[in-house]
Amino acid sequence: MTQTTTKTYLSKKTLVVTLGVLMSQAGFANNELPNTQPLEQYNQQRNQALQQQLQTNPTVHLDSKPFQAPAIKPNTNNTPNTPCFDIHSVSLANNPKGVFDFALKPYLAGNESVIGQCLNIDDINQLVSNVQNNIIDKGYVTTRVVISNQNIASGNLVLDIIPGYIAQIKANKLSDNLVLLDDGEPINFATAFAIEEGQLLNIRDIEQGLENFKRVPSADANFAIAPSSDVSVPGYSDLLIDYTQGRRWRVSAGIDDSGQKSTGQYQANVTLSLDNPMWHNDLFYVSYGHSLDGASNDVDDDSWNYNIGYTLPIDNSLLSITHNGYNYKQTVAGASEDYTYSGDSYNTEAMLSHLVHRDSHSKTYVKGGAFTKKQRNYIDDTEVEVQRRKTSGWKGGIAYETTVNGAQISSELMYQHGTGAFNALTPTESLFNEGSARAGIIKTNVDVNKPFELAGKQFNYHGLFKGQLAEEALVPADRFSIGGRYTVRGYDGERTLSGDHGALLRQDVTMMLGESAHGLYAGVDAGYVQMDNKIQDKQLLGHHLVGAAVGAKGYVKPLKTTYDVFAGFPVDSPESFADKDVVAGFSLGWQY
Repeated sequence: MTQTTTKTYLSKKTLVVTLGVLMSQAGFANNELPNTQPLEQYNQQRNQALQQQLQTNPTVHLDSKPFQAPAIKPNTNNTPNTPCFDIHSVSLANNPKGVFDFALKPYLAGNESVIGQCLNIDDINQLVSNVQNNIIDKGYVTTRVVISNQNIASGNLVLDIIPGYIAQIKANKLSDNLVLLDDGEPINFATAFAIEEGQLLNIRDIEQGLENFKRVPSADANFAIAPSSDVSVPGYSDLLIDYTQGRRWRVSAGIDDSGQKSTGQYQANVTLSLDNPMWHNDLFYVSYGHSLDGASNDVDDDSWNYNIGYTLPIDNSLLSITHNGYNYKQTVAGASEDYTYSGDSYNTEAMLSHLVHRDSHSKTYVKGGAFTKKQRNYIDDTEVEVQRRKTSGWKGGIAYETTVNGAQISSELMYQHGTGAFNALTPTESLFNEGSARAGIIKTNVDVNKPFELAGKQFNYHGLFKGQLAEEALVPADRFSIGGRYTVRGYDGERTLSGDHGALLRQDVTMMLGESAHGLYAGVDAGYVQMDNKIQDKQLLGHHLVGAAVGAKGYVKPLKTTYDVFAGFPVDSPESFADKDVVAGFSLGWQY
């Protein structure tokens, strides 16, 4: 909901009595407890932004350099100087399990068919080049197509395939701080590649292996393909890997003003990252953050949080495990004295993704995993049991990445459903049909990055769309929330709009300052939310927010410092929702 406070609903007489005693002792005005849901949702958004920074997602696209050949132009004006051969059939020889059938298929039927055509030697050579191009475009860069001695006048044309196989995958140049197996190869080579010696060499598999290496920020890898030194059979090649591993630990720190005033607006964090802790191209990080201020200098209002993450790539799969915790404490004014209202929440998630398709410009993954969430609130040291939450569930979906005209596009479509696993509790809202923790939720997001040049200057467009559609009314923790620097800028995040269904569109255009790592940007954001229950929907202050922002960001190399400063402006919002004409913010980051 949008209000800063909300009445707490009770389900059992004993809970009513217990809560009534607590509220009577505290003397809360109007018998209302603070609504901490905006705090929880804002913390989730901050955690997601932090995880995106810490979990690298490299993309490697290698140029296969296919032969440049024009489309086939069959010889229709045969003369004695251009003898041709009537072609009745075309087939591939030495085609293991028909894996290269795709390369010839376009020329057996349709507009490009050569069947029934009269082809001269140039036409036949062009056909060979086109089939070769198709094979290379699929990544089989060491596979060759040739024409052996045959009687073409028979009308039966046979193209010979010389398949390109991997003879060995071995290290070429290595840094001296690696853990090696008995054969002298680095231990992390074993799980980097989804291919083995003796298999067909495909550059797409090499791309995947290089991406696995590069998931570790302090590591880098390159490769070369050379004729096999041990196998004399044509078509066998050695895959030579150059691999370097820098310092395996990294420290980063940051400060920003992304917190809430009631629990500390200024937030500081420090992160320790361990690269290759198990020597399998894995990454481990732990981050801790704490508020630097409180609601006032006279009270001990603050918040702290931590994040723990681990990622492990195995061939074409990626395992990701994250856990985070959040704790806040704020002072609430009572009728006769002030009391401390506090709470904590913990979220754990495990996800597994698997690459199911890859070509020269796109990748497709299937994903699945499970999650659990816990939340508790306290008045002084006494828990408000009616506000205790523990939910769990599973999620699954598909992710797609592609490059179109220089634009990098990442998209994801997920389905999430709550369950009773991990001793999940039935939330109070479910007892009043006001929200379920076991409802199905469809979530989607699309991320677009497109560099372009205008008036001699370099620009970059970034667009982000997020959407959520619920099958029924949700508990507050699962609702779609907008308002603040992580969603719709121009609003301070102290108040938000949230609903069971929602959509968000963020757009930025950044102008780079010359060849430097600094840029100026302007952005416009818009968000919409709606409740599934019509009565609850009418209680919302509004359904949409529109905001804008201008700012500067960049990297100061001598200081190893990143910065982002901005000013946001509310553009369109419900009446009395935006209480500031300008919302400024900043973030500073340091890496070692």
